[in-house]
Amino acid sequence: MPATPDAPAQLYTIAWLGLLAIFIFYLVVGIVLRWPVERTVRVIRYDPPQGISPAVAAFLVESGRCERSFAAALVSLATKGFLQILQKADWVTLEKLRDDDAQLPAEESAVLSFLFPSVINTYSFNGSDTSRLFEAYTQFRQIVHDMATPELISTHGVLWLVGLAYSLTALEPIVFAMPRFGNGLSLPSIGFLIVVIFVGGSCFVAALRVWPGTLRKVISLFPGSGHRRRPFNLNDAIPIFLTATALFGFMFAAILTSTKFAGLVAAALAMNVFSRHLLNAPTSAGRKTLSELRAFREFLSRTDADRLDHLNEPGKTPRTLDQYMPYAVALGVEHGWGEEFTANLLELLQVDQAYSTTGKFPASDNRDNVLKLFDRNR
Repeated sequence: MPATPDAPAQLYTIAWLGLLAIFIFYLVVGIVLRWPVERTVRVIRYDPPQGISPAVAAFLVESGRCERSFAAALVSLATKGFLQILQKADWVTLEKLRDDDAQLPAEESAVLSFLFPSVINTYSFNGSDTSRLFEAYTQFRQIVHDMATPELISTHGVLWLVGLAYSLTALEPIVFAMPRFGNGLSLPSIGFLIVVIFVGGSCFVAALRVWPGTLRKVISLFPGSGHRRRPFNLNDAIPIFLTATALFGFMFAAILTSTKFAGLVAAALAMNVFSRHLLNAPTSAGRKTLSELRAFREFLSRTDADRLDHLNEPGKTPRTLDQYMPYAVALGVEHGWGEEFTANLLELLQVDQAYSTTGKFPASDNRDNVLKLFDRNR
């Protein structure tokens, strides 16, 4: 079988060197943005920083991710008596106890408003019914992002766009030098190739959102991991499905162009996806707040960690919620009920976020269709 016409090998060498240079650029910038500048001795804090809610604290600690932040907001609302968290088997029921007031942070007030519209005072969800939960999370995420950015954390979007532009520049010479683009591919074929790359790339990005939750379960199985063992469920098949779909997409791209070109596109996509979160870094005010949060976390770890771990049984309705429980969840101090609740919520939200990037249909509908597909094949 004759070899597929391809661009000259030296162009691929130049392109790979270009991507390597961009990767080093991302890495150096990420390290510089996070390089510690404090030189003073840290003093233990006995209270959280003033004006920093549990949700904002988690947002800072997680470098701009909001899943733990959302869990901390729910626990904070329960601690303050605005809602009750009830758990039974795989179902979680949130029961609204009273309306919000002016003392609630904006993000917590938004959670109450979107979870309990009109006169509805209860909301239940499990692994296959999270549509309203994800809608509330989407609104919550935007509010927290607007509150903390750019005062406490910066996304450095301009730097990322510069790297993305140079990535495309590295691919451009190969596209124009590839014989198949010149005389072997019709316009419909080129359009199909673009669609294939888009679908494969979307599934790849979606898979990256879901794999962390499954990998945490794998890590929890190892002796000495320090985490409670978490069983696998049908949601853990979703990252495999998305990864396989992405691989098929890039395989079609390789057939239409060449294996080397498809591999180069996949590498460029992976690098830019990973770097997007890498460039999220605290501002000078954010670094000061993070230092205060670490000092407060040290206090919680020394004095309350063991008590909070045994306060409530994981997977069941909490008997009581300590005033510091929301911050313990936000800062990753509590490893009992709160961490289990956060891990389950994070898994559901990551699945929904993954499927919100793979098509025009609602995230919960996409996820449910895939779960039904796997369920029929069991």
